[in-house]
Amino acid sequence: MSILSLFLIVICLTQVEGEEEVGLQSRRPDSLGGVVETCNTLKEEAQQIRREGYSAIDKADGIREQAYRVKDQAYELKEEAYEIKESALEARSALEGTLVETLALMKSQATTTNLYIQEIRASLSSLSERLESLEQDVGEKFAAQSDAMEEKFAAQSSALDKLEEKVVSGTTEVVAKVTETQTTVATIKNRQQSWMSEIRLISLYKLTEENNRHPSGFDSDLITDGQFVDSLHREGSMRTYSHTSSRAHNNKIWIELGGLFRIHKIKIWNLRHCCQDQLVGSHIYADDKLIGTVIEPVANYDFTVADNDPTYASKVTLHQLLAKHIHILEMQVWGSGPFQNEDKFA
Repeated sequence: MSILSLFLIVICLTQVEGEEEVGLQSRRPDSLGGVVETCNTLKEEAQQIRREGYSAIDKADGIREQAYRVKDQAYELKEEAYEIKESALEARSALEGTLVETLALMKSQATTTNLYIQEIRASLSSLSERLESLEQDVGEKFAAQSDAMEEKFAAQSSALDKLEEKVVSGTTEVVAKVTETQTTVATIKNRQQSWMSEIRLISLYKLTEENNRHPSGFDSDLITDGQFVDSLHREGSMRTYSHTSSRAHNNKIWIELGGLFRIHKIKIWNLRHCCQDQLVGSHIYADDKLIGTVIEPVANYDFTVADNDPTYASKVTLHQLLAKHIHILEMQVWGSGPFQNEDKFA
């Protein structure tokens, strides 16, 4: 808005107020209306200017507040800068102190190291002298010992030659004795084989046992006592047969041979006066190997082992699987031995 516009506004307001006070009604209506319209326009512009002024004042206030906040932040940054500067100065002072101490310590260590180096050099010099002296002594001693060792080696070589002659002579004698010993061992082995291959009664008086013992004395040992002539129940009879306590399944009676024998034949003497059928169904075993089965009632049974089926055992068992008694006069085992496992000849 220009100064001229403001001046016109003031004139308009003054004319209107004067006309109202004097009450002049003789002015021309068209002239007064134009002035009023101009005044109103100017008044609206003045109000618009006032509103823009208020808005500008509000903006100025906002800018002032922002300026205050920026100023506060600037003060805070300035304080932080001062604190950082103080910390940097303290750190610099501490670093300078540390560097001074480090340099002093390094200087002290360097001095000490120089002293150590001088001592080491002196020690190395002394050690070098001692090594030279020791090398000279060792050379002299080595030469003396070499001479002595050559003489000793020569003497030992001579002794070894003599010993070699004795060894050769002794070896010849040893070989002759070994040959003689081998011949003797072979002879003994042949005799032993001949003796051990003799087939004989190996069950006589051996230990026996059973699993269903009779309470009246028909003991299992009666099957290896060598008495198998009489079995009658008459007064004075020795009753030399074994008898189980009851007719039960799996009655067993067995002989412990006392060693490992080759079994050639097992002979069972049945009762003569009665009950021979009680033995039917029994199996005879050499250890765990089945040798034979009783299939008919007779006075005695021979179970022979074939020569091409060598059987070795330490126990012979008579096993009745059926619900029957086992009562026999004698059980004889014929064989050869005894043997060790590594002495089995067949």
